[in-house]
Amino acid sequence: MAIKTDTPQVVALKKAAEKRFGRAVETRADFTMLVADIELVTKEHVAESTLRRLWGRLRGYSTVFKRTLDVLSCYAGYSHWDSFCRSLANSENRESELIMNGHTIKAEELSPGDRVRIGWLPDRECVVEFIGGTRFKAIQTQNSTLQEGDTFECSVMLRDYPLFVDNLVHGGELCQRYSIGINSGLTILERL
Repeated sequence: MAIKTDTPQVVALKKAAEKRFGRAVETRADFTMLVADIELVTKEHVAESTLRRLWGRLRGYSTVFKRTLDVLSCYAGYSHWDSFCRSLANSENRESELIMNGHTIKAEELSPGDRVRIGWLPDRECVVEFIGGTRFKAIQTQNSTLQEGDTFECSVMLRDYPLFVDNLVHGGELCQRYSIGINSGLTILERL
């Protein structure tokens, strides 16, 4: 039975396999070593080309056989693919959530010149000024990749959630997207 390689469960299994492997699988040498480690742990063989297809390094393939997923699941510490999928379904880690009463600042509620202070771990802080539309400009920065004068677009900021910004202009160069507070979210969010 063939399964689409872009399903959330397959993506999660690749991450679990990389965790067991000890690092991201990116180079040809990584795939060679992963094949050897899978054989050592599971006593099963999976071809390097199969893994490269699964990780998207060989174009033109969008499915994977369940047997490959069974072997990778065993490598990641599960008895087979179905048990891996059940563990995901029963996991306490929620991947979506309705946000009803979070501390939020929306660009549509700001006026040009309004300032917002944001902070995130371990010790990052910035004061940004609303320019208009969904645009902000960094005014003060501390221990951050964001520097004074950088601009970005953002429609909403939520405390305790990561901040994703678009069209970041950093040092005069367009960086498209930038994520702030990936693991713990914004720890400071206040209108000044």
